[in-house]
Amino acid sequence: MGRLAPGWRGAGVLLLAGLLGLAALGLSTQHPVAPLAVAMGLLMAGLLVGWRPQAIWFLLPALLPVMSFAPWTGWTLIDESDLLVMACLAGGFVRWALDRRAGTGPVATRGRRIFVTLWCLLAATLAWGVWIGLSDAGVHGSTLFRDEAALHAGHDSAWNTVRVAKSLVWGLLLGALMWAHSPAFKPAAWVARGMVAGLALVCLVVLWERGVYAGLFDFSLPYRTSAWFWEMHVGGGAIDAYLAMALPFAFWAVWTAPTAWRWAAANALMVVSVYTVLTTYSRGVYLAVLISLVFMGVSAWRMKLAPAAGAAWGRRTLGSMLLVLGLEGMLVFGGGSFMADRLSRSDVDLVGRVAHWQSGVGLLQSPGDWTSGLGVGRFSAHYSREVPGGGYPGRADWQRSAAGVPQVVLSGPASEGQRDGYFALTQRVDVGTAGGHRVRLRAHSGQPAHLVVSVCERHLLYEFRCQWQWVTVPVTDVSEGFQEVVLAGDAFDDRSAREQLRQGVLAVAPAQAGSTVRLESLELFDAGGRQLLKNSEFGAGLQHWFPMSLGYFQPWHIDNLYLDVLIERGLMGLAVFALWVLWAGTSLLKGLQRRDPLAWVMAGAVLGMLSLGSVISVTEVPRVLLILTLLMWSSGAIRGQIEDVSRCNEL
Repeated sequence: MGRLAPGWRGAGVLLLAGLLGLAALGLSTQHPVAPLAVAMGLLMAGLLVGWRPQAIWFLLPALLPVMSFAPWTGWTLIDESDLLVMACLAGGFVRWALDRRAGTGPVATRGRRIFVTLWCLLAATLAWGVWIGLSDAGVHGSTLFRDEAALHAGHDSAWNTVRVAKSLVWGLLLGALMWAHSPAFKPAAWVARGMVAGLALVCLVVLWERGVYAGLFDFSLPYRTSAWFWEMHVGGGAIDAYLAMALPFAFWAVWTAPTAWRWAAANALMVVSVYTVLTTYSRGVYLAVLISLVFMGVSAWRMKLAPAAGAAWGRRTLGSMLLVLGLEGMLVFGGGSFMADRLSRSDVDLVGRVAHWQSGVGLLQSPGDWTSGLGVGRFSAHYSREVPGGGYPGRADWQRSAAGVPQVVLSGPASEGQRDGYFALTQRVDVGTAGGHRVRLRAHSGQPAHLVVSVCERHLLYEFRCQWQWVTVPVTDVSEGFQEVVLAGDAFDDRSAREQLRQGVLAVAPAQAGSTVRLESLELFDAGGRQLLKNSEFGAGLQHWFPMSLGYFQPWHIDNLYLDVLIERGLMGLAVFALWVLWAGTSLLKGLQRRDPLAWVMAGAVLGMLSLGSVISVTEVPRVLLILTLLMWSSGAIRGQIEDVSRCNEL
């Protein structure tokens, strides 16, 4: 049986790879926008990873920051990043199984045994947290998978447990794959290169966003950069957390550039990266990035870490970094009043944040809650239901009527006095035609209710030119026919070439607290009579539709990484998370003692995220959490590389 065990393990790995590959391709065929392109891309990614296993550690950090098209697809449970991860895992596990069959697998070491123990602890606490979360949501057995609205379920549903847990599952599988492959693949080096590539893509998106919407050098407009992090449709600091982890890699790219040309290119990335950080207008990310860069500068000096191009280039690197930080900081702080206003409100904001944290911790009401938490993905449901004044500003739930007619139930806040008008259901539209827009809808309500329908130029959080109109909803039990309204406001004429690049967004918002509107159909016509909306009768669920909060975000985020883990996973989960950080930190310390540039940058990135974690939570943002997971495993893998080298030297 001992001889058969490796074969059985290989068969199990191949089975897992096949399931992941089939799931990725199956979901890609259901993609609302480009099913063929997505399927072909996933197939190519899986084949590339199977052929060159190290490619996975570059592809994921490079593409995850931009691999989501949620405003166009309407997918909120999964997105393109999940499909990419599944395809890459499928290719990686196939290669792993083939390597084991050929007898080229890694040799067990003490570090590998510690990794296995930690991995099992993380897996056990995750499984327990998912079980508690699903039980808390009232779901048992297979009933979860009978929900037609799964892909568009709200944050207070049982599916939110799945949405949050999936990135942790991907992280565990990626950790197993990273440690299964030979350390000769140097995963940390590939992850670092991928982080540089991903940061470059985010910077390009930011330059486009700022240029099209706010203006590259207009720092007085209250516009905060969000890039391609669509998870911020309900607020949160997705881009803040990403930049805290990614910006140290720009500094690393400058420091390790072997030629003047690469040094200049890396410096250009550093300049745009700092610009991106500054235009988030986030005080937390400012401090986190400053902490990580100061750490990297001081540690490079203390370790006598020589830059690749020589000592002279090192002095130029430090000088150019200080110059960039100083000049761009002066430009942003002196170029307008927006950041000055935010800084002047810091004490008030801190008081509000502390009160928010106290409300979140107050959800833990029993010894069991403190030990095991409320369950993975369950903070939002409890906060919105149990904290006075903490309810959602609105919601959009897809369902079928008693007669089987698809409809969207739009509702505002549950009670008067809460924030009404802060929630909308949106869809991306073309506003290239000048003139007014006309809306035709079929809706009804059980009580007097109004909707506000608008078409605006919008990227994500902020609107520019708009057309809008109030709609009075008939008070009936069933829909009695169509209503038509003409939107008033800006005609979208005389738009500059830059403004013509702006995306249009239709938004339909419940206008008052306590109201519920059943929307069965919604169409939008431009001045030429062209119907612009997709899935206008909701027959495909909420495909192409994207719910969005418009300024109130507390029910979705606790805004503290450590409290987030405590509330959802309990002291048990927080302790395991602390062990994970300690394990990665110990590995990085050993790498720093060996003057390893990879340990240097990984330490800067992890330190930046852990610092920002005091004011930002990320477990509810799957893509960003997965990037943090990659950095943690890569940090620990540096120890594996060191042990592998030591073992080879002993031989």
